[in-house]
Amino acid sequence: MDLTMREKLKQKMGCKDEDFIKPLPVAAPWSKPFWDAAREHRLTLKKCKVCGHIDHPPYLYCTACSSEEAEWIQASGKATLYAYAVNVYGVPFAFMEDLPYVLALVDLPEGPRMISSIVGCDPKDLRNGMELEVVFDDVSPEITLPKWKPVSN
Repeated sequence: MDLTMREKLKQKMGCKDEDFIKPLPVAAPWSKPFWDAAREHRLTLKKCKVCGHIDHPPYLYCTACSSEEAEWIQASGKATLYAYAVNVYGVPFAFMEDLPYVLALVDLPEGPRMISSIVGCDPKDLRNGMELEVVFDDVSPEITLPKWKPVSN
């Protein structure tokens, strides 16, 4: 019988099932529209009505002018890979089954730089500056995470 990584860790490290529960984002009142849209597989951004600055993550106020007047805009769903790291070990137990995984900084054409994961490709094929498109990971009924993959040609 071939044991899964989870079962091996439970045996060797004394882990319990709860050690493998991934933390999920908790929506603040000012970020709830972002998470609601993500659940519908839409990428939205918070834009200041006073100065036009677009923030991500969404804050209570505009980080450029401090205004609390904002609107939600539909993002293009495109990005450019700015930088990335391939995680191959040294992660919390909950993420060990995902190894290797790619944590990335992606630049959106709307202005913000987003921290997210790159999926759907071999990490060896990643290059800074490559074009990406958003994909959505329904991790629970309440939370959908926007992630990125190389643009399909």
